[in-house]
Amino acid sequence: MARHPEWFERLEAIAETIRQADQIEWLGRNEIRAIFGCSERDSIRLLHKFGAEDRGNTLSLPRLALIVQIDAIRAGSSYAAFLRQRQDVARHLGAARAEAAARQFRVRQADAEPRQASLANLPDSIRWRGGRFEIHYTDGADLMRQLADFLAAAGVNREEFCAATEPPDD
Repeated sequence: MARHPEWFERLEAIAETIRQADQIEWLGRNEIRAIFGCSERDSIRLLHKFGAEDRGNTLSLPRLALIVQIDAIRAGSSYAAFLRQRQDVARHLGAARAEAAARQFRVRQADAEPRQASLANLPDSIRWRGGRFEIHYTDGADLMRQLADFLAAAGVNREEFCAATEPPDD
């Protein structure tokens, strides 16, 4: 994919600035540099790109001609591709941030002491007898911590857990 001009990121603001500068009929390198936020050399390149002409030994471009060209760029496929690419990047960044946040979710307090997972040592807020499973929790982190404690204890004490969850013989 072709690299887009750096100023594509500010194209909407550039178009609005040019439209509001209705007191200026001709744009020179200083105006282009201010509008596009570029260096003097790049302003000269942009003037040439947009078809500037020599006026009184200076390179100038009619403001209305620039508006027409900027509008054509905004309506073109290259700018549309830039916007799609930008939206894709934003979507991927959002997904990556959500994934990173999910990985950072702490279920234990940082200062909590590691303890041996045991079904007998589960807190009173976890009840799981007689075909019922209940957890009383204060917030999402507390729920995640208690679920992790329960699953760790059930995994380490698998036989005890399976025996306790078997239906009674009738």
